[in-house]
Amino acid sequence: MSQALAAALGYSLITALLFRNLLPVLTTDLYSDIGDPLLNCAVLAWNATHIPLTNGWWNFPSFAPLSGVTAFTEHLLGAYPIASPVIWITGNPVLAYNVVLLLCFPLNGIATFALVRELTGSAIAAFVAGLAFAFAPFHAEHLSHVQTLMAFGMPLALFGLHRYLTSGKRADLAWFAFGWLSAILSNAYMLVFFPILVVLWMLWFFRTTEWRRFVSVGAVAILATAAVLPLLRGYYVRQTAYGFVRSYNEIKANSADIAALAGISHRALLWKDWLPGTYYETSLFPGFAIVALALIGVVAHVRRKRSASSSRRGIVIFYLVGAIVMWLFALGPEPLWSGVRSTLKYGPYWLLLRLPGAQSIRVPARAWLPATLCLAVVAGFGALCLASDERTKRVLGVLALIIIAEGWFYDGTMRTPERMLNGVIPDGAVVLDLPIGVESANTGAQYLAVLGGYRVVNGYSGYSPAHVTGLRDALANHRSAAFDGFRLLADLYVIVRPEVDKPFVDWLETQDGIERLPDTSSGKLYRLPRSSTDPRPPMPLPLPRVGRVAFAIQ
Repeated sequence: MSQALAAALGYSLITALLFRNLLPVLTTDLYSDIGDPLLNCAVLAWNATHIPLTNGWWNFPSFAPLSGVTAFTEHLLGAYPIASPVIWITGNPVLAYNVVLLLCFPLNGIATFALVRELTGSAIAAFVAGLAFAFAPFHAEHLSHVQTLMAFGMPLALFGLHRYLTSGKRADLAWFAFGWLSAILSNAYMLVFFPILVVLWMLWFFRTTEWRRFVSVGAVAILATAAVLPLLRGYYVRQTAYGFVRSYNEIKANSADIAALAGISHRALLWKDWLPGTYYETSLFPGFAIVALALIGVVAHVRRKRSASSSRRGIVIFYLVGAIVMWLFALGPEPLWSGVRSTLKYGPYWLLLRLPGAQSIRVPARAWLPATLCLAVVAGFGALCLASDERTKRVLGVLALIIIAEGWFYDGTMRTPERMLNGVIPDGAVVLDLPIGVESANTGAQYLAVLGGYRVVNGYSGYSPAHVTGLRDALANHRSAAFDGFRLLADLYVIVRPEVDKPFVDWLETQDGIERLPDTSSGKLYRLPRSSTDPRPPMPLPLPRVGRVAFAIQ
């Protein structure tokens, strides 16, 4: 226990140094940008103030007047036990988000520490493996995606499987169940990718005669997954109603290139002048130190012939194979080399797309996350070899420092929008927050809607409704049709920020029945009264029938 605590302290100190510029502004700022991080802040705040899976929870208050908007993006329920208490106590979703972000790194590290210490019996090897996963260069690319950073469930699940393999006690499968549930609740991509690694693990380590073990592990996975079936069904029903699906070309565009193994994040520091900098999902550089330790681990354990090391040799080779298999999935359905179709015309992801539900995710490159874990485990065995000899311990110390250096990153912080005073806009009102930006430019509007208790026309998520393009076009061309559909349903409140140009404001003030309300600290406020005398429809609107349009801008 003392070794685990020391490891956790080490990972926490490194995390604090990495985020040293965030620590003084934990309550007001977000790291890197206010796109996905601010979206996730809003989701965490929504989770903390609504009972998950209730009808109200499914109706996240963006893209008004649509219902079911929670299913447009990640639910982040895996962060609920950490984030919600922080919000209940402080009322600050920014602080809650930052706490979750900062905890991801030490939690990933200590979970990997537990796994590799179970496999090697060495705290030193386990600590280095924890470094290799917690601070892998891949994470620098995903600092805006806290759901991707919440990866500690995978090593915990594998820890439980290895304990079960050794002891045969079903009680050890509790760790597997906990890790499995954590992984699939934290990141939708791991619903697809992590089961592949687990199935590969079972085929590798269980003999065909051990059918009871297959059944035990499968039953635990099914029972744990059954807990999230209502959530999965809710996503399926709502995404199907709106006709949301990822196109084949979209999936190909978000696949990793083979050459991406040399690509580093634009936030990385050590090799920024030596390796190609990349953006958005294509930075798969594993780190020279991690690769060196992995090679040492493979070579050393393959060469050993004593029966005592045969089980370890099988473990090392499995995790090497696991890293390669998951990398092949990261290449997507049609692997490319520097943008050109490779000799491997179709990858395993092409077969994966034949399965139901697999086409609901768009970024095959994120399969590199479990591959990163596999490499960290193999690197742990390399660390075990170096730690066994006094002459090579110094080399291990140097490689450990290089792991930290290669995973080092830096980015700035950004201030989050200040909430409007309570009571300025009625609860449940429909609000258009102008200017309506493109995609992530709308995160501030929906974040303020969650805090303010109203529904906002703006929105940013994994999917975008069909009417948004028409709305943006109508506003740009000063057409009253931009407001008409909303005004048939309810009063429309319009917030006009200072950056909106005067000609637009002049046109807005000519709208029929418009009422100027007292200005807020962040802009002008107007109310466009409802234009219909028919009974008010329910808000938000019910889900459309499959194939029907829920709402349109004429």
